[in-house]
Amino acid sequence: MKNVIELVAKEKTYSGRELAGILGVGASTLRKWSMLLEQQGYWFLRDSQNRREYRQADIDALRSFYQLTKEHLMPLEEAARTVAGGTSFQQARKETAASLSLVPPVVPSAGSAALPANHSPALSASTSAALALRTSAHVDLLEEKIHSLAQQVQHQDAVQMALMERLEQQEAYIRSSLKERDRRLTKAMNDIIEAKQQLAQIRDEQRKKSIWHRLFRIQYDPTP
Repeated sequence: MKNVIELVAKEKTYSGRELAGILGVGASTLRKWSMLLEQQGYWFLRDSQNRREYRQADIDALRSFYQLTKEHLMPLEEAARTVAGGTSFQQARKETAASLSLVPPVVPSAGSAALPANHSPALSASTSAALALRTSAHVDLLEEKIHSLAQQVQHQDAVQMALMERLEQQEAYIRSSLKERDRRLTKAMNDIIEAKQQLAQIRDEQRKKSIWHRLFRIQYDPTP
């Protein structure tokens, strides 16, 4: 047992973020997979802040879970039962249980009641482990809810941004239409003014020709 405990203590562990990068999945996906495995009896190491720590055996288990769900299209719960019930993973559970025995026993304070005579350190360790698992499940559930709310907020922000972009496009179209209308009105007014000027010029030329024609007829008219 001592050798197993020392082996677990010395084995390299990875944080959730590190393992998510190794597996190529999101942190929320890794938390969901871990919760499903824990619901089927699989145990993970925990640090002082009750965060999961992943060993090589856990990485192999999660990779098997990924293959079962993605490549073999197995339902998530069934894949979790298959992985958690595997022979190689049972060994990881035993090592994890051994590491939990490192939890120090509860020392009563001066004002607290004394522990019963039949109190067992192993019972305290198992109780602490059970409380840790319940707390972890509760924390993970809260994290999932927070993640879901964050996704909803992001979706609402995206919808709002799309509406704002659409309004801006409509406003730009209206401004462009108004400018085009003003341009056409201005051009039409200029054309009318120019046409009136040309018409006035033609009439003036016709009036001058008429005056000269009358004068010419009066001056050279041979009638007595």
